[in-house]
Amino acid sequence: MKKRRRVAARFLSYLLIYFFGWCFNLVSTVGMAAEKQEAAPPKEPFNLILPYTDVTVGQGQEVTMDAEVVNRTKEPVQVDIAIEGVPQGWEAGFNSRYPSFPVRSVMVQGEKNTTLEFKSKIPQNAKPGNYEIKVTVKDINGPTTQVAKVTFRVTTKKVETGGLKLTSQYPVLTTPSGQTLKFTVDLKNETNKPLTASLITQAPTGWSVRFKPQFGDTQISSIALKENATETLSVEIDSPSRADAGEYPVTVRARAGAFETSTNLKVTLRGVTDLKMGSASGTLNASVTAGQKTPVPFLVGNAGTAAVRNLAFITKKPDKWTIDFKPDKIDALNPGEVREISMEITAPARAIAGDYAIGVTANSADANKSIDFRVTVATATLWGWIGAAIVAAVVLGLGIVFVRLGRR
Repeated sequence: MKKRRRVAARFLSYLLIYFFGWCFNLVSTVGMAAEKQEAAPPKEPFNLILPYTDVTVGQGQEVTMDAEVVNRTKEPVQVDIAIEGVPQGWEAGFNSRYPSFPVRSVMVQGEKNTTLEFKSKIPQNAKPGNYEIKVTVKDINGPTTQVAKVTFRVTTKKVETGGLKLTSQYPVLTTPSGQTLKFTVDLKNETNKPLTASLITQAPTGWSVRFKPQFGDTQISSIALKENATETLSVEIDSPSRADAGEYPVTVRARAGAFETSTNLKVTLRGVTDLKMGSASGTLNASVTAGQKTPVPFLVGNAGTAAVRNLAFITKKPDKWTIDFKPDKIDALNPGEVREISMEITAPARAIAGDYAIGVTANSADANKSIDFRVTVATATLWGWIGAAIVAAVVLGLGIVFVRLGRR
């Protein structure tokens, strides 16, 4: 009896060991299958995600959205982007975010995503209706191709987009070249959520633009906006000192995700005036004959970037001298222009021979410049003989007087 019990117990033990071993093998097999399933590569190595595929937009408006290229593999993938079906006169393309450059191909690192900006500008004369643009992305090293379509429903009425709004109360300011102008702009968050907006400008080459808080001197490139809040910013613009007079546009943009707004500022430069005066020989000397009109030429030029208008000439001269200018007035001396002026000097007939100083000033409401001439006066030949005769007569008279006094 005891022997049968021992056999039965041993059999039961073997049975339990076999059962638990079978369960262990089953769990291991299921786990390995799950691991293999998880390790299996995705069907699509990458995806293009356009968040909005059906948008309503008004004539002349611009649609901007952030597009994502997602790499679902562990290796880098290079994707080419092509756009088809763009209506004539439309602008459509992908750009990098910051800074913004046109993009036709993108390299995405393994298990990462790259954000691009898709922008389409509808012309003002676009006919109302539905338009479809097709975006094709292709792996240059593989057969994978994806297609996304965006439908634009164009209307004659502007669509209120909300998001961000940028305005300036005084969008046009005037200053001489080389000066700093300060514009004030208001950036409004028209959404019900906080936004962080990046600030970007587009200005002429060689210009400098800075963003600062309205009350502060810290230069900023982005700003946090509370929901439905407005922040006032200062936009400081430096123009080059040699910039020509004229009107220059400066565009200010603010971006926060898919939201973008802009405003156009205009700087009107008066330019700067820089009068130059001198002579062709480089010297400021002249010789004149007493009692005779003598022309003395000199040059006046504008080395600035703005025209000098209504330029007249003023002199500082000895008493009883006469000085005339031909021409006596210049209506406009343009940048880079040089004019020759004839200064006609007449010294009095009885002027004593010698050197005299004459000051000449070119004067206008825009600028003035002064130079000094050294004028050497020589007496006329006739007056020289008359003077010599007088001297000789005086000497002769004195001689006669001395002779008569000596006889006495």
